[in-house]
Amino acid sequence: MAGANLGHWISQYGTKSHGHFKSYIQEKDLERIASWGMDHIRLPVDYFIFESDDNPGVYLESGLVYIDNCIEWCRKNGLNIIIDLHHAPGYFFTKGDKNCLMEDAAMQERYISIWRFFSKRYINEKDNVIFELLNELVAETSEQWNALWVRTAESIHAISPDRKIMIGGNHWNSVDELKNLIVSPYRNILYTFHMYKPMVFTHQRADWEEHMRRYTTPVEYPVNTEEHADFYNGNIPDNEKGILDKEYLKRILAPAVEFIEKNKRPLYCGEYGVIKYASTESAVKWCEDLSDLLLSYGIGRSVWSYRGFSNITDVNNELTNMDYIKVISKKS
Repeated sequence: MAGANLGHWISQYGTKSHGHFKSYIQEKDLERIASWGMDHIRLPVDYFIFESDDNPGVYLESGLVYIDNCIEWCRKNGLNIIIDLHHAPGYFFTKGDKNCLMEDAAMQERYISIWRFFSKRYINEKDNVIFELLNELVAETSEQWNALWVRTAESIHAISPDRKIMIGGNHWNSVDELKNLIVSPYRNILYTFHMYKPMVFTHQRADWEEHMRRYTTPVEYPVNTEEHADFYNGNIPDNEKGILDKEYLKRILAPAVEFIEKNKRPLYCGEYGVIKYASTESAVKWCEDLSDLLLSYGIGRSVWSYRGFSNITDVNNELTNMDYIKVISKKS
């Protein structure tokens, strides 16, 4: 199971509008992804493309058409699709204490109503469409999320009993948080995590993180963290000391292997990738090592992202992740 995220199309698109939505991803892009040997895409969606905060519960065809089109393009090209609610009412992974979804009962009902609506709208879609309920939870504990996702899944299955639903854990879908998720007895509940470690390499010079932006020394993979002590302000964590190579990635993925063995359930890595500032050679090597491990564990994956790692200003109708695509398509 190898795929690509369609990031920065109808999610995290800045101030772009319908001109962007109509041109950024088109049917030819899905044809290209299929031609690379991939079998699915992950579609991040922001709720406000189809629902206004001024009129909650009224869903706009002008935004929903992009989801509908993507499903149809995937069907025509033999691709499955994961609909990921990337920005939900009352929750976005960068908003910190401004988020209210986990505490606000009215916002939770609005959130569940979206999934009820999707369940009805896509009732005739089968295993080709998976619902991913929320992107990258960040909360003090997992208890409120466990309660909410179980309620949401029950609401979906009351309408569409066989619908496959994907759940991620706390702390930005950390692999370490899988153990804190409720494991459902129902096999149509799937589990996911994201993988970007070591951040000193994959997110080097990321302009949305001050400490990343400030550290401008190029970082190559495998990473010798002793050469980048300044990035860590001299305090390198014990688990990142020394050479960070394939063995390091294997250690990071250990909780995923434990989850699979303990629960006898498959896992999915919904995001992984390397920022454009890394050298191509290092980025491909990291992707190769991670892909090898994920394949050996039977973990499906989707690279971030088809049209660029960071923000939509990085690309002008050119694919910045071509090398990642080549790596994961040959290892599908």
